[in-house]
Amino acid sequence: GSHGLSGDDNCGQCYELKFVDQIHPKGNWGGSHPDLVGKSMVVQVTNIGYDVNGEHSFDIQIPGAGQGLKTNGCTAQFSGFSSGDFDCDNNYGGCFEKSGCARLPQELQKPCEWRYDWYRWFAEGGQTNNPYVHFRRVQCPRELTEISGSVPSDDEAYPKVDVNSYA
Repeated sequence: GSHGLSGDDNCGQCYELKFVDQIHPKGNWGGSHPDLVGKSMVVQVTNIGYDVNGEHSFDIQIPGAGQGLKTNGCTAQFSGFSSGDFDCDNNYGGCFEKSGCARLPQELQKPCEWRYDWYRWFAEGGQTNNPYVHFRRVQCPRELTEISGSVPSDDEAYPKVDVNSYA
């Protein structure tokens, strides 16, 4: 079915993602690690990756998780590092081990480690690889809008979330 997102029109909007216990039907791969199922997070749409599609797709930008096709942004922002330092020389998928996070600039290492500790990326046989989510539009928390500088004009029409309830 249709997810209701249209790309550029969703820029700046916030969504609560709830990770569900579902794996990809073709090849029986990925999905959410059991420790991730039922957890939620709030994200703000900042761009549209036209290579990402499907009714469950949110491309979460995580340090060390791969740069994809465009590999010059990180080196422009952080001098003294090679492009491969930002994804362990793996543009699609990024670092396969937590130790690879040490290659990133200091301020990106903890967010990279979050991928392994909270998100449980690739733990136990490849789970938490493109996990399915249920999602709903929510008001953007101040913690996100202070970083992005973007508040949707219709934000008040959506439910508030208690950011302190997220672990």
